[in-house]
Amino acid sequence: MAEIILIIFGIFLIRIFLNRNMPRVGGKIGALTAAEPPAVVPDGFSRVYARIVTVFIASSDAARFSNLKAFLRHGTTPQPTLMRIYRIAGCDTEIEIPAAAPGYERIDAAGTLALLRELPDLRLIRRLQISDEPSFYDPWARKTRGPEVFLLGHSTNARLVVLYKPGRDLGQFNGLTLLHEWLHLVAFSSPKDLRRFKRANAFEPIARAAIEPISIGVRDQHIHEAWCDLGEKIFGYDETIARDAALNAPAHAMILWERIETFLHGTPPALRSTRFGDLEKRGAFVHGEVVDKAKAVLGKRR
Repeated sequence: MAEIILIIFGIFLIRIFLNRNMPRVGGKIGALTAAEPPAVVPDGFSRVYARIVTVFIASSDAARFSNLKAFLRHGTTPQPTLMRIYRIAGCDTEIEIPAAAPGYERIDAAGTLALLRELPDLRLIRRLQISDEPSFYDPWARKTRGPEVFLLGHSTNARLVVLYKPGRDLGQFNGLTLLHEWLHLVAFSSPKDLRRFKRANAFEPIARAAIEPISIGVRDQHIHEAWCDLGEKIFGYDETIARDAALNAPAHAMILWERIETFLHGTPPALRSTRFGDLEKRGAFVHGEVVDKAKAVLGKRR
């Protein structure tokens, strides 16, 4: 037993050594600071405080690097940033917003909270960071996926979501991006459902993402993206798109819907989605018209 513990500890140390000086999505959390927070805590929040967060930005073009790891290690640089942290009342979810004035019309704390309140359960997100800098992955994305490609958001299995330069002018794109990243968190927390979703491809092939995702060490990343892409359509703002997506992939849609429904109905009333009524109506459609199609698809594999 002691030998197994030593082996595990050794692997842990090796991983730390190999990942030294590597940038981290969401940055590295630093010390609290005495910078003055707003005098009045805005409605919907229980606390506001300030902290230094060392975020990472791309400092070089990715063209001269042979692989992603080399670019991340040598083509990025840390940047200490003063963040105002807004704790949402009734839960542990926090919104991190740079204290410095941005060079664009950035959504504020109230607007960000409104986007969170649209989700089936905002509590799944522990940290929602607003970044005034583009993703440090962007140069590599442009190199490998095309000159027009860039990231709007990013999520990790540590319940962190980053929105990159979410301007007011983006409107519902901000909400769809947040929903997409939230769906990644659902996938991280639901390995059994994700495996069912993957197995459904054998009898109901689902289209791959139009743009191949960047490999960031997530197993079955294409399945993650398919999960989020379908979920973004089914739970998004457009009723027609939602219905068509569910009817075109009924087996996948039912697996996804059943999982999200547990979040939707498990949220305390005070934090319930502001879209709860609309999503309930959509759920009635899924259970009324999609279930039978899903059963028919499943029956074909027997």
